[in-house]
Amino acid sequence: MRKLSVAAVSLVLVASSCMDGGGGDQRTVLVDFSHDEFASFMVANFPDAVSVTPGTELVFKQTWTGEPHTVTGGALVNEMMEKGKPFMDLFAGFEALQASGADLPEGGEQPDLPVEEFFDAVDAADNEEAKRQLYSGYDALREQGLDLPDRENPGDATNADLDRIIGEEADKFFEDTGVPWAFDETEDGDGFVTQNAGQPCYLTRGGPPKDADAACRDAQQQQPAFDGTHSYYNSGIIPYEGPQGNTFRVPLADDIEPGGYFFYCAVHGPAQSTEVTVRPEGSDVPSQEDISRQAREEIARFSEPMQEVYNDARDGEIDMRGETLEGPFAGLSVPVHGSINEFVPKELTAKVGEEVTWKIMGADHTITFDVPEYFPIIQFAENGRVALNPRLQEPAGGAPELPEQEGEGPQEGEGPVEIDGGTYDGDGFWSSGLTSAEPFLAYTLRFSRPGTYRYACLLHPPMVGSVEVTR
Repeated sequence: MRKLSVAAVSLVLVASSCMDGGGGDQRTVLVDFSHDEFASFMVANFPDAVSVTPGTELVFKQTWTGEPHTVTGGALVNEMMEKGKPFMDLFAGFEALQASGADLPEGGEQPDLPVEEFFDAVDAADNEEAKRQLYSGYDALREQGLDLPDRENPGDATNADLDRIIGEEADKFFEDTGVPWAFDETEDGDGFVTQNAGQPCYLTRGGPPKDADAACRDAQQQQPAFDGTHSYYNSGIIPYEGPQGNTFRVPLADDIEPGGYFFYCAVHGPAQSTEVTVRPEGSDVPSQEDISRQAREEIARFSEPMQEVYNDARDGEIDMRGETLEGPFAGLSVPVHGSINEFVPKELTAKVGEEVTWKIMGADHTITFDVPEYFPIIQFAENGRVALNPRLQEPAGGAPELPEQEGEGPQEGEGPVEIDGGTYDGDGFWSSGLTSAEPFLAYTLRFSRPGTYRYACLLHPPMVGSVEVTR
């Protein structure tokens, strides 16, 4: 496995500079992060835990990657996180072990593998922190009553049993959290912003409207200091304020009770969260410098497997489930909660009429030509309504309709999904539409006229490329 390059050192320095400005009564948390060597997003807050005293102002600073985020807390979130943290620890530990080279099967693979052998593989891994995290989540789920086999005496249980029990319970939990998501989708698979979570809402009791299209009342959208008694405290989707903006401030009340309070992203879920521990007034708590150092360490650990994937793609090919896959790539899957948002390589050459086929993977992306100078991904109306830009999702300029997606996220299937995008004549706005597939989507396009054409992903603005077409 390749180690972090010298460029990762500058990433650490960038992380530090992004967090500057936290005064004695402020503490800054990074929401998402993009690597300095390649555009990316990271579904995490950095750091994932901070300790402060009453009266501190928390500054949640969103790195602008194109991905929308919220800062959402309150008693409903605390309850959800208490029940869901074992799942997150289990999944995060599993993914970290895989990323560090442990021979662990993907969900659904090797169904007949004895549980005893599964845990032998975990024990053999050399990532002690990830092992502790996985075991902590697993044992906590057993304590909650899940009928999981004892790690020491699993009997004849198999990997299929683990997948079934954990999968069913995880689905049940995340479907019934009692906290709305800022995004949902129609029966046709089109995504839309919900108003009950996409708009701000601050409640002292109860939850936001159950109707996804109903926002909280105007008076409930006025942000107060967070005093620890709120049932629901939600920023709504943080508006875009430029590459260096995008902050949401949470002033902690002077009389807030000491304790733990979770804040998470209602777009990307509980994996992107920070636990804020409020200590009694006068307690010794970490300085901003200490918090920045912790964030840098977490970012470095998070990005190491991303660096390896990017290095391979830049060299022309990556390993995809044991098979070699050659570029060009439009986005890259990574073994952590995130995505590399790059066209690799950025510059292509082709002849008129020649097929160019991108492998789209990782997050949802578009391949779009003649992109406007400013393309707002999220639109904020004067009446407060929040919506996706309608030009983001649908094919345009003569691009074909996308195949229907089954369920949430990438399309399911045994092999890649192939789409023939037709021919682009170099004139006007043309977009593939927002799409992805599992394990990847092969998207083919031809060009009818010579020229140099710049293109981008509408959802991830730093993701840009060009193709030079000759006769």
